[in-house]
Amino acid sequence: MNPSPDPYFFVSYSREDTAKQKQIVRELRARGINIWVDIENLTPGTPTWEREIEKAIRGTTGIIVLLSPESNNSEWVRREISFGEQHRKRIFPVLIEGKEDMSTPLRLANHQRVDLRTKFESGLDELANAIREYIGVKQVIAKTIVTPKVVFDTKKFAMPAIIALVGIVVIGGIFAAVRKTGNPTPTTPPDVDPLVTEIATEPVNDEPTGKIIYTCELQGTEICIMNADGSGWKRLTDTQFANFNATLSPDGTRAVYIVSDGTSSEIHELDIASGNSDPLTDLKASLGSPEISPDNQFIIFHYRSGNNPLQLWMMKRDGSDPSEFYSESGRDIHDATWSPDGTQILFARGKAENNNLYVMDFNGRDPRLLNTSIDTRGRSDWGIDDLIVLDMGGSWAHDVYLMNSDGSNLHQVSPSGMNAQGASLSPDGNWIAFTAYTDVANQNPASCEIFIMRVDGTDVRQLTNNSYCDFQPRWGN
Repeated sequence: MNPSPDPYFFVSYSREDTAKQKQIVRELRARGINIWVDIENLTPGTPTWEREIEKAIRGTTGIIVLLSPESNNSEWVRREISFGEQHRKRIFPVLIEGKEDMSTPLRLANHQRVDLRTKFESGLDELANAIREYIGVKQVIAKTIVTPKVVFDTKKFAMPAIIALVGIVVIGGIFAAVRKTGNPTPTTPPDVDPLVTEIATEPVNDEPTGKIIYTCELQGTEICIMNADGSGWKRLTDTQFANFNATLSPDGTRAVYIVSDGTSSEIHELDIASGNSDPLTDLKASLGSPEISPDNQFIIFHYRSGNNPLQLWMMKRDGSDPSEFYSESGRDIHDATWSPDGTQILFARGKAENNNLYVMDFNGRDPRLLNTSIDTRGRSDWGIDDLIVLDMGGSWAHDVYLMNSDGSNLHQVSPSGMNAQGASLSPDGNWIAFTAYTDVANQNPASCEIFIMRVDGTDVRQLTNNSYCDFQPRWGN
């Protein structure tokens, strides 16, 4: 079904809530609200279905999300919310079933919600009124963006003068229209974007991009990948062995990761498109945390033989010439990563859960302690804006921290109480992916999921929601 040319609202819901969805849609239409629902003229799962969903969201005025425990567990509802936010659509969350904390995804926790669980009729009136008010505000804003008709004799002006004159008249017309319109009635609902956001003809797309590769414990310990908004999920490995510590190549087409048979752990390389995997090492030792250099020429990783301390090792990109890069007597040296320009290496030094972070040049000399306050588990990441992200904290009380590459301005960025850890910076340096636990109170080890947030700690979004653990995210292109 082609969406209506009039303002319409897309309904996002779980298939388990279809009966309640139909009732709500019927009542909203009776109140004069134009609704678009996928199953009315589309067959889920058909080749055109997903494209029509995307088309409908692009054209919608807003998205009504029916919140329930089932929709909170729905991959498609999360994708529709993400796609809507990416296209700057207003979200109208509506509670229909279950407890609020079990039905509301974290990314909508700060949105004003309509509750239909105990006040169905009045709640629908409230929702319809909010939608009508929003339509009114959008129409008022649209009327302010009108280019006045300008009549002049082009023969009298050179082209630069014409361009300047048109610019002055347009800007003046917009300010005059806004001044004349004043405050629209009825009152703008709380979550409506400010006027300046609506006037922007080409808003900057600061939504997360790229891919996030991570460890997923479904039917064993495997490697999974998804888009940065949580869509496009794909399982990459399916073996009898444990697969973990994955990281992407600079171009995002391949990944290196660890395969452990219980006796030793080796580095393998995976083609993302085909899923084909090949071993890069046969060192018969315990290897971990492989990281590809920005120029795609080397891989750094840590190495342990027997009960000896961890050492940093380096090899060429194809797995040849593996050799010790840096070690210290009695100290574990591990979880290394590269500076964005590939000239320096960041690594952890210490024992077990208690480590500090050091930086040294690519030649393996002159390691420098970054900050004496750091006490971390180990794995960190170094972003393009010379920011380093890490985690630290006590048992079930980890938080994500950010600092400058010289160790200054160390500060917590993740919300407290999430047991947040394993952080990775996005390629553009604007976002952080991390693991956090949805059931910290009961210390449930299976409740770990992948989250993202902006580097200032705002706009926290949960990307996965499974009965098993998702962890070790690494962001790439």
